[in-house]
Amino acid sequence: MPQSFTRTNLEVRSPMQGRTTLERIARAAADFDVHALSGSRLIEARSLAVGLVGEPLASLETMAWVYDRTKLGLLGVTYAGLNGEPDPKDSSPLCGLLGVVPLTIAGNQAVLEDAFNAISPAPAHICTSEEEPAGIFGWGIAVSRHEAARLLVNLGMFISEHIIPTADWYMRAVTDDGARLLKGRMNLTVVEGSKIGTLRMPSHQKAEAFFLQTRGAA
Repeated sequence: MPQSFTRTNLEVRSPMQGRTTLERIARAAADFDVHALSGSRLIEARSLAVGLVGEPLASLETMAWVYDRTKLGLLGVTYAGLNGEPDPKDSSPLCGLLGVVPLTIAGNQAVLEDAFNAISPAPAHICTSEEEPAGIFGWGIAVSRHEAARLLVNLGMFISEHIIPTADWYMRAVTDDGARLLKGRMNLTVVEGSKIGTLRMPSHQKAEAFFLQTRGAA
């Protein structure tokens, strides 16, 4: 029987116990059996991403310092996690990756001005674990199984709605398949004036206000 990864309002309680917003994001991801990657898992993750989407990608050193700074960065799901199976030795291979990079106010503005370096971001553009994100830059989605794509998209939507409803999400598609996923399933649109194709998903708060406005005008 196919799994359903949609979370309900009743399942928001555990993530909300986190002390900071970034901790709540990590708790929400863990509820989906998705976890921030560090150490040897980053080596595996980067190798998987290169095989699926190719270069250029952030270096291992960059991925490591973003994780150290935010305790987020590159999130991953394993085959065991996707299937809801125990993995006490953490040895199951990765099958899906989602980049979640929290932006400072300066970082958010840099994205809007095409000045954000996604391959090697400036530390001033990335939140510390104690700061409130002004936006989220998605390093991207890379999956080797269709179910992993569905899981990670649902996770992103859950975080947007329940954890950071006031923050916009940004991404840049690397492949045509990625562009179709981002513009179709996640409904991202090109940032006005962007010359490099930066995509934005408006915050849940903005999307809800727009929906109510258009419904009232209908």
